[in-house]
Amino acid sequence: MTCNELEVCMKRVALAVIFCLMLGSSALAQSNFPAMNVVDEVADSVVSIDVNRVVYGSTLGMNAYTHTRLSTTYQTGFVYTENGYIVTDSRNIEDASILTVWLNDGTELEAEFVGMDEEYGVGVIKVETEEPLKPVKVIEGRYDPIEDYYPYDQGDAVVAVGYSGGLGGTVTSGVISSIRNFRNRNEILLPHVIQSDVAINAGNEGCPLFNEQGKVIGMHDLREAGMQNTTFFTPVWLITRVADELIEIYETGSEEEVWHPWLGVKPFAGSISLTRGTYREVGDDLKMYMDIPDQYWDVGVLIDAVWMESPAREFGLLDHDMILDVTVLHVDLETGEEVVKIPYRLIKSVEELEIMVTTAEDGDVFLFGILRNYSYFNLEIEIGQHPGAFTYLSPTSGAQFTPDLEMSSEYF
Repeated sequence: MTCNELEVCMKRVALAVIFCLMLGSSALAQSNFPAMNVVDEVADSVVSIDVNRVVYGSTLGMNAYTHTRLSTTYQTGFVYTENGYIVTDSRNIEDASILTVWLNDGTELEAEFVGMDEEYGVGVIKVETEEPLKPVKVIEGRYDPIEDYYPYDQGDAVVAVGYSGGLGGTVTSGVISSIRNFRNRNEILLPHVIQSDVAINAGNEGCPLFNEQGKVIGMHDLREAGMQNTTFFTPVWLITRVADELIEIYETGSEEEVWHPWLGVKPFAGSISLTRGTYREVGDDLKMYMDIPDQYWDVGVLIDAVWMESPAREFGLLDHDMILDVTVLHVDLETGEEVVKIPYRLIKSVEELEIMVTTAEDGDVFLFGILRNYSYFNLEIEIGQHPGAFTYLSPTSGAQFTPDLEMSSEYF
């Protein structure tokens, strides 16, 4: 063998080795790709939902006639309990004529509407089966207001399974693009909303978002208009809280409502000036006029208005008070035991205060440090139920709710 032939032979061997390594790396990457393992674990826990409703129409003219037809939209749900409770998006299901659920194995089941909460976008339906269903696994823990922590992070791999475009069992994967405080489609500010790049289409409404362990961390809420593959998922701690309350109300036939925490204040900063039509800010000149002490110069929330029949008004908060600091206590409604939920902290922004309110539990008490007429004092306010809160429930539960009033979105 000549030197040239030997050189060619060695190059071929080297290329063969590189090609084998590439194939091996590809196979290894596929075997470690989270979507494959997650789908095997969760496929039987995700369902497709046909939302069928009767649509009435008429034709005008010499040959006028009326007609009816069945209109179908698609969405996704996930099995919440073994006995047939399914959680999904609240849109469309309340006035459906027929709800049809498709399991992963092709089984077709008719579902009953249980209840929904429009503000949080959570709906619950129920199917009857001879064999128990396989419920999803939900990530443990919930949002920690002290550490400002929830157990997922930017860059984590995630998988969504849904009824994409009416095609059930569709899998998409991606990463958590960001974790941010974000207003849901009803303008409620929530912490640790998951922004992801997973592809979401019509029919994915209500689809769960899974982490690499196959545990639900969120449910699809909306896709940002004009931004390709930018989707948002409501954190699962809120989804399960609302779902549990809807199921309890349904099973007990009680006249309770899903908990919507409310303080009843409108901050000065960010509100619109009626005379100028612009957003107002708390500037240095206003702080000097209010004679704010040095230690509070860079903190605090100035209250523009307090709703007349609100917890804030009931416990003594007034228009133009400035909230400087807060300690949050939680009182067990059954035992009366009191614990510190959020230790003393200065309030640095309106958003920080609003997040505390929107994540408050029934029984939370806010101990505020207030500046009024150049004097500092403490004020204790128990968070209450939003007077405009309502819940749609199945007629079989024996209770129906309608909104008491429409609240301004500037108040929280």
